[in-house]
Amino acid sequence: MSVVLVVTEHRGALSPEQLDHYEEVRGRIERAAGTPVETVQYEELQRLTADAVVLSGSFAPWADHSVEAIHRLADAVLGYDGPVLGICAGMQLQAKFAGGTIRHAPGGMTTGFSAVDVVEHGGLLRGLPSRIDVYQHHSDEIEELPASFRVLARSPTGAIEAIADPARRWWGTQFHPEQFDATHPVGERILHNFFELSRA
Repeated sequence: MSVVLVVTEHRGALSPEQLDHYEEVRGRIERAAGTPVETVQYEELQRLTADAVVLSGSFAPWADHSVEAIHRLADAVLGYDGPVLGICAGMQLQAKFAGGTIRHAPGGMTTGFSAVDVVEHGGLLRGLPSRIDVYQHHSDEIEELPASFRVLARSPTGAIEAIADPARRWWGTQFHPEQFDATHPVGERILHNFFELSRA
């Protein structure tokens, strides 16, 4: 199985510290996938040919990104017929590419582990309790979700915390499942679930 992590951070924001961060993210995803994971920065992406794709988060605000580069990424993702997991900004891009809208979160920046309520068990959130603790780091959110998507989880600060479009084989989380530890193990299970769905 081949997996590609598409880093949705633009080149100008990729400091050495950011590069180290995304390498750590790649390693965590690789361990969950049980197979090597290749990384590509989205402005350098030509097309997607892997067996599964993960769209990363992004620290930079959307205004800092090139509209043309985002359009090229949209073409690549929409032209890909394999499974896609969007994380944070990656999930927002999935909604945008399918016709939805993104906005600055009215509550501002959300950071740290917090509770999220699972509203649809199975699939990406299979085997999880009704309330989970996951890592949040975002200041934007999905404003309008396309009709083809289902909401899988929500929280007091976010009406859309996880999504699925089964026909496209797209799943996404507003939170960061790649940020897990012994005290907060849920994210690792979500990554495992995605790769199980990818292999199905």
